[in-house]
Amino acid sequence: MEKTWINYLGHDELFWSQYLVPNFMSNSIALNAGDGNWTVISPGASLLDPFSRIIEQDSLEGGDGLALVMPNAYHFMDVPVWLDKYPSARLFASQQAIPALNKKGIKKILPLEETQPNLPKNYHLLFPAGHRGGDVWFVKSEGDAHLWITCDSFLNYKRLSRQPLARAMQKLLGAAPGLKISQVIKYFILTDKQAFKTWVLEHLEKFPPSDLIPAHGEPVSSEALANNLTDLITRRL
Repeated sequence: MEKTWINYLGHDELFWSQYLVPNFMSNSIALNAGDGNWTVISPGASLLDPFSRIIEQDSLEGGDGLALVMPNAYHFMDVPVWLDKYPSARLFASQQAIPALNKKGIKKILPLEETQPNLPKNYHLLFPAGHRGGDVWFVKSEGDAHLWITCDSFLNYKRLSRQPLARAMQKLLGAAPGLKISQVIKYFILTDKQAFKTWVLEHLEKFPPSDLIPAHGEPVSSEALANNLTDLITRRL
């Protein structure tokens, strides 16, 4: 079955879809800022043709107006496929992630701390502390309502994988089912667990989300989400 992009919970500018990265599902996010300006976060190769159809009314010849965001140093694998179709697309990542991405052959990356893509109204960026991968998170704030688009820090697989290897890894690492912080994040991705914990708790108070789209797993929509994330961070870190 061909992949499709789904309009997220009535947010007209926000689309999401899923693609397979060896053994695990990963999420792509597409943000429409209007006037032919699109930002795609963690682009997946299998989602390229469906994306081309949802934006066919826009003028994106060569990729003008298209921004491809690598939300950390590990979400880069399918970027070259997108550049083949949209060679004029601009590439973005955090300053911390750029050196590692350059070593993997991804060049001409703009640092998000200095230059940002054209984002829809009410979106801003966050850069978590204590994170080896150079994470960047997107937040949409409308009054007291906040939506978070995070990277690998949180997972929300509704069930354990049917693939034996992935299932075994999820059990071993405490990565499923439900809203999780895996052992990989805790012990290998975070360089300073206390700094990350303090940073996240502060931002949960400042921008308490009722919606979360993690890089892996299903989106979460709940009025209790901020409290659940606070409890998760407090218990796991």
